[in-house]
Amino acid sequence: MSEPTQIEVTIRYRDVEKTIKGTPEDVFRGVFQFLSETIPALAVVSKITLTVNFADFLRDAAGVFAVTPEGVVILTPLEALTDRELVLLYLVRAKVGFETGRSEKETLLASDLISFTSKGSGTVAGRLSELSGEGLVERTGKGEYRVTTFGLHRFRQDVLPKLKS
Repeated sequence: MSEPTQIEVTIRYRDVEKTIKGTPEDVFRGVFQFLSETIPALAVVSKITLTVNFADFLRDAAGVFAVTPEGVVILTPLEALTDRELVLLYLVRAKVGFETGRSEKETLLASDLISFTSKGSGTVAGRLSELSGEGLVERTGKGEYRVTTFGLHRFRQDVLPKLKS
C-alpha cells in the first residue's frame, strides 16, 4: 500500500511565517486555520463582498436575453418597465454582449440609450444620473456608461422577475 501524498506549504503574511506539512486535507485545514487566526477580517470581508457569478446570471436571464450571431436580443415585452429599468436593461444587455463575446465594449453611449429606449434625452440623462448616484451604473467616459456589479445584482433581484412574469 502506498503512503498518502504529503505536501508542504509555507505561508508568509507580513512578519508572520508558518510552514504546514501533511496530507492535502491536513494542509488545507492548517492553511485555513492560519488565515482565520492571522487575518480575522478575511472572514468578515468575504461575508460582505458582493460578486455576481456571470454564468449564474446568464442562467437566470434565460428567456429574457438571447445571444445570436449578430448580438444580444431582448425576448420579453418591455411595457411593464419604468424608464430607469429600461435604461438599466440596455446597459445589462451591453454587458451580456461583452461577456459572451458578441460585443467589443460593455459600455453604451447616452445617445445609444436614447435610441434604444425611444425616450427623450432629458429622460435618459435623468435616469442615468439617478442610476449613477445609486451605484448601479458608472460613467466611463464622456457620455459613456456601463452597469456595475451592484447594478447587475439589483437587475437580477428586481427587474428579471418583472420581465419573467
